[in-house]
Amino acid sequence: MRLSRFLAAAILAAPFGRMTTWADSDVQQHSDHSTIQHRFEDAAAWAKMFEDPARDAWQQPDSVIARLVTRPDLVVADIGSATGYFPVRFARAVPQGIVMGADVEPGMVTYLNDRARQAGLTNLVSVLAAMDDPHLPRAADLIFICNTYHHIDGRIAYFQRLADQLRPHGRIAVVDYRPESAMGPPHKLAPAVVEKELATAGYRLVNRFDMLPEQYFLVFERLTP
Repeated sequence: MRLSRFLAAAILAAPFGRMTTWADSDVQQHSDHSTIQHRFEDAAAWAKMFEDPARDAWQQPDSVIARLVTRPDLVVADIGSATGYFPVRFARAVPQGIVMGADVEPGMVTYLNDRARQAGLTNLVSVLAAMDDPHLPRAADLIFICNTYHHIDGRIAYFQRLADQLRPHGRIAVVDYRPESAMGPPHKLAPAVVEKELATAGYRLVNRFDMLPEQYFLVFERLTP
């Protein structure tokens, strides 16, 4: 199993042209392999794009976080945390909690840990993930995956293993590009694909938010054994 490099150039919102949505037959026949692979070795260079203030208009980070943070002591994990666009905001939203970033690029891990230290965010830490395991230091109340789901290889088995890193009543939030969006990679995954895969992995959909102009926003809980 391989987990492809997190947060590909899709996050840069480069236009690739409009795409049609997946048909029902595509949902039935697709594989759960990653749709794109990319390296992100120069964290400082990528930060100029990932942290571009123009991203806020379509990513709406404050609105996303407001729908996920239910109390100030949550333990949050951001898989594919990169330079910290969401983790820094989560850390400020859960001052009594803990935020864990996880990324497979060592440079991204170092960059985010340095950023947290410089910002005085003592409740934020970034860890080095493996391709098939984020290696979270502790179980999380919320696992957040933004513009990263389509990078994960062998997703069903991956999320089956990830269930052990969720606390009781923990949630997984997936934000990714709509197939019809002009943003993101050319090979997008429809929300129906995400729902089908996570249902197979043992989760149920509990919320679907439609306020993002370019992305779907789905929240899942683990099925009770």
